[in-house]
Amino acid sequence: MTPTEHDDDLLDDAALEALADAYAMPAPPALRERVLGLARYDRELRRNARSLRRGRMVGAMAAGIALMLGALLVREIEAGHERGASLAGVLRENAALEARLEEQGRTLASVREALDAQTAVLRIVGGPRIRSASLAPQGGAVGGGRVLVDVGSGEVALVLSDVAAPAEGRTYELWAIRGKRPPEPAGLIAVGSDRGAATRMSRVERPNEVTAFAVSIEPTGGSPAPTGPVVMVGPLTG
Repeated sequence: MTPTEHDDDLLDDAALEALADAYAMPAPPALRERVLGLARYDRELRRNARSLRRGRMVGAMAAGIALMLGALLVREIEAGHERGASLAGVLRENAALEARLEEQGRTLASVREALDAQTAVLRIVGGPRIRSASLAPQGGAVGGGRVLVDVGSGEVALVLSDVAAPAEGRTYELWAIRGKRPPEPAGLIAVGSDRGAATRMSRVERPNEVTAFAVSIEPTGGSPAPTGPVVMVGPLTG
């Protein structure tokens, strides 16, 4: 390019700038406000978009935390149900064990009472001065027995076998007879499931004066004098 051509280009540029300056007009106020408004709107959109993205992230995090807490809560509830069921099972087992222990305690008490009674009977039987009465059934009754009396102490032992259990609300009662005097209560008799009894009875006063023993059926708790049928009787010998 020759110097002349370069100058022409410069003049052309200068001319264009001058022409632009000469004919340049300021933007109308309405257009300026519109452009500024569009710029503000665009900035607000970007800000809202950022806020929306942050909100979505927070919401997603909150939803995740809520799901995690819900799962933990469900797991804890299930564990609580399992612990409750386990505790209920333990309580049932404890109750059953307590019932068995109570039953065993009652059985042990019965065995202890039977052993004590048998020990007392053996002690009376082994005494130095013993009198006895053989009890024979009366009035169609069944079974029999024997009464042993320690003359020195007045202790009495009773042995029954093959006797029928009394009806509900009734019991057997032993009576000491002194000649023609009214019979004296000598104790209630508990008949076991084996239809027998071996027990110590009430102590009698002045055993040398006793001439016989009898057994009658009385109301539960006994009577001060015989009221029911006499089912066994026997004279005291020895």
